[in-house]
Amino acid sequence: MEDFFWTGPGFPNSRQPSVLIPAPARTGRNPVANVLLLLVLACTGHVSTAAEPIDPGAEQHFQTKVKPLLVGRCVSCHGPDKQLGGLRLDSFEAALKGGDTGPALVPGDPSKSLMLEAVQFVNSDLQMPPKAKLSDREIAIVERWIEQGAIWPEATPLTPQDGIPTVLATGNAFEDEENPIRKLFHGERLDLWSLQMPKLPELEMLTEGDGDPSAAERLSFRTIDRLIDRKIAEAGIIPVAEADRRTLLRRLSFDLIGLPPTPQELQEFLEDTSPHAYENVVDRLLGSPRYGERWARHWLDVVRYADTEGFERDEFRPVIWQYRDYVVRSFNQDKPYNQFVREQLAGDELLSGEPQSLADADMLIATGFLRLGQWDSTAAIFQEEARLHDQQMADLTNTTGSAFLGLTLSCCQCHDHKVDPLSHSDHFRIRAFFAGVQPKSDLVIELAEEQGAIARHNSEIEDQLVSLKEQQAQLDKDASETREQSQELSSRIEDLEQQKRSLKVAMGASDAGVELPATHLFAQGDFSQPREEVLPGFVSVLDPGPATIESPQAGKSGRRLALANWIVARENPWTSRVIVNRVWQHHFGIGLVSTPNDFGYSGARPTHRELLDWLAVAFMNDGWSLKRLHRAIVCSATYRRQSGIRDSEDVAALIVQNELIDPENRLLWRQNVVRLDAETLRDSLLAVSGSLRDDDSGKPLWPHIPEELLTAQPGILEAKEGADGGRLQGWYEDPIEETDVRSLFLIRKRTMPIPFLQVFDLPETTVSCARRDATVVAPQSLTLLNSPESIRFANLLAERVRNEAGDSRTQQIETLFRVCLARVPDATEKELCLELLKRHAEQYQHTGAGEQADAMALRDLCRAILNLNEFLYID
Repeated sequence: MEDFFWTGPGFPNSRQPSVLIPAPARTGRNPVANVLLLLVLACTGHVSTAAEPIDPGAEQHFQTKVKPLLVGRCVSCHGPDKQLGGLRLDSFEAALKGGDTGPALVPGDPSKSLMLEAVQFVNSDLQMPPKAKLSDREIAIVERWIEQGAIWPEATPLTPQDGIPTVLATGNAFEDEENPIRKLFHGERLDLWSLQMPKLPELEMLTEGDGDPSAAERLSFRTIDRLIDRKIAEAGIIPVAEADRRTLLRRLSFDLIGLPPTPQELQEFLEDTSPHAYENVVDRLLGSPRYGERWARHWLDVVRYADTEGFERDEFRPVIWQYRDYVVRSFNQDKPYNQFVREQLAGDELLSGEPQSLADADMLIATGFLRLGQWDSTAAIFQEEARLHDQQMADLTNTTGSAFLGLTLSCCQCHDHKVDPLSHSDHFRIRAFFAGVQPKSDLVIELAEEQGAIARHNSEIEDQLVSLKEQQAQLDKDASETREQSQELSSRIEDLEQQKRSLKVAMGASDAGVELPATHLFAQGDFSQPREEVLPGFVSVLDPGPATIESPQAGKSGRRLALANWIVARENPWTSRVIVNRVWQHHFGIGLVSTPNDFGYSGARPTHRELLDWLAVAFMNDGWSLKRLHRAIVCSATYRRQSGIRDSEDVAALIVQNELIDPENRLLWRQNVVRLDAETLRDSLLAVSGSLRDDDSGKPLWPHIPEELLTAQPGILEAKEGADGGRLQGWYEDPIEETDVRSLFLIRKRTMPIPFLQVFDLPETTVSCARRDATVVAPQSLTLLNSPESIRFANLLAERVRNEAGDSRTQQIETLFRVCLARVPDATEKELCLELLKRHAEQYQHTGAGEQADAMALRDLCRAILNLNEFLYID
């Protein structure tokens, strides 16, 4: 629906969104008044009567073209629920009566009809809707209707159900003229590129020189290069050459594991003269446990992961971290992406009975995805549980659409989508799949065999406790001679209680069963205005009917499993495209589609449609393997090209020439320069300083936060004062050395982002983050130079350099460059560094630093090196 913005006399401004909520026109109960009304309308020739047949062509024009426009663009602001400017347009008599400024409709005379004047935008004071003018075709429909006498058959009152076309069709909008999306948008919006199934390009182009047609259907760096190079050649561009080994290793290491290469790793790569040296490095990095940590961070952005509930109290979620670790394991195991999706949406429905293996337990942990949205514990206090439930369901539906499908379902939560072929009901059709979600904060994930062992252990403990408690009960507690014996029994009882074992639990979800509450369409997205029931269904443009759902086992509805299976079906045009585009984005800084969460009309079109389609198909053919996808991309000549930042004058001249044709490098004739994201920057500081711990799982750790920030947050302040009732609203700081872990394992508190990370564009965790911002602002430089964290990292780095290089300033400089920049300094750099060390040491001597002067000077040099663009950017 569009927004209406009347600014003419008598029409108050309105920016309220419209929605498909027409209601039947009401006539008075006075029969005489009704007869008089019919007589007046019959005299105008616009109401069907037995004595006056309506032109079939005019009636069809109203039914198929005018009525959908009135329902879709007018009645939510000018109907039974709202009458902006005193105007109603849900019935003929109401349109004739008009609003505060008179009739909106003059049958047979378009020039005198304010309705037509408003939609034509000829009057700057009377424009409807202001943000998205009707198309010329839609304006012509209205004008023709008025010219024909504004036929409005009595048998066709506008009703709430008119907003959601009756589903009579079973075919997609391309083939079935009765498809509701095709009818709703008059056959338009069907040329959206992402609606078309991905297909392989011409076979000859893919297999040229290979002689193996089947190879073209699998992931291959050669095919990537052919498709990229063809567009480069067509543009008359000469691509730059391959980057040097130092640049390639650094690029690979950051991209695949999120950490800089060590000097030893660089030396080994430089000395490896085998023909597969590069591929061997790729395989080593993909096989590293650090790979899962790096790529889990990307996925957690997409699903808006946080360790806390959000809202004012923002309570800690004690076991949600297990979902984070599940994502890490899944990437490291190269779990097929289609299975990864199915587990997160319906892991509990995939599993029958208690978990028998760690893989079974992971299916349950994966349902933590369903719990990642915010939760407001104060809703019950203010009787707002219904509001909270609606927000959570909407958030889950919208995130599912964005994360897996690249669809903006949030844009049809209150009305039909403004630009994409998605109806208001499509949002609720998808939402209905989640009607049975039953939150579980104590979802048992202990393996069945261990559950039995724990039960037996606890039973034995309980038997002992019963015996001890009986002995204690028989003692005379008031007698002095038995008091000591009673105390001893109490101590033994307490010890035994502590020996009891608890089952491992996770924060996830289960299914409420086959009898589920109905899902209703909400007028204007308002949960307090439910309309007709909506059954689970997929997007109507492809499949307008209700979804076929089979219960996977007794007591489970199977709804979420049906949705998951549709999402990962080969016939789904979005899923594989969306994930290969996300992976491509993190290797080139920008995706083939630069709007990863929006594959609709408002999003960007792919720069290389054939390549995206081939990647999507080949990815599915190769078993939905993300590691194979990585390998194909990073082994391509396209990925290995120079960025042109630190290259020769000849390369610089070539870049200038190419930028005249393709200034934004959309054709990928060179590699893009990318700044380290917040977590990778901090992790790199820890790595080069030699203080990065090997912790790779478990509860999140809480770093130090300045006291003034903690006390400024109401929820934390309430906890500090002991007034949070044990709700875990506070900040539970760990010893600083224990927090020297990868940033992935630090707490993500929604209302208190870690300041050092936040300044480097740490994203919000309330909505899906498709692509992080990469700003360049002064606070970043000041933080990296002067913050307590940066100074500590510089001190640790200086200590490492002294331990490895000794007291020789020249050796210290060379070691510092190898550790931080993966290269040795040139003569000019070495001279500048020596001068800095000497000058700063002398200054510290003058201030009484004594023996610490050299160490302090080295620390300053470390601070300078860590602030270089060369350290902060991947070239």
